[in-house]
Amino acid sequence: MQILELIYPMAALFTLTFFIMYLMLFVRVKAVRSRQVSPRYFKLNKGGELPEQVEAIAQNYGNLLEFPVLFYSVCIIAIILNKSADYFIYCAWAFVISRVIHSYIHITYNHILHRLAAFAISGFILILMWLKVVLIVANKV
Repeated sequence: MQILELIYPMAALFTLTFFIMYLMLFVRVKAVRSRQVSPRYFKLNKGGELPEQVEAIAQNYGNLLEFPVLFYSVCIIAIILNKSADYFIYCAWAFVISRVIHSYIHITYNHILHRLAAFAISGFILILMWLKVVLIVANKV
């Protein structure tokens, strides 16, 4: 495998992020149209309560803007280092799959322990990716 193939899992996570963003927009508009929430709520994101599904999707979108920054960063560093392509590509796909599972759980049945497991797996994978980068830079592998 070529290290540049890391672009595919990065693009997949980007796609997931934008899917969730548009889903969030859709459910917000639907909630406003059905009068479950006032459009004024979204001016400052306060002044009422959001329906549970709208809130869960918004939180999931926030998750996809926070934790994955570390993923994108380590992927770019791995591309620059141009070593251990297979390792990084497999880890990257595993990370993306775990984030897809996390998002699915979060926006559907939202079982906290299942969501936590998916989150923990993605975190562990990210730690492994960063550890490999550090070891490469330190010339240990």
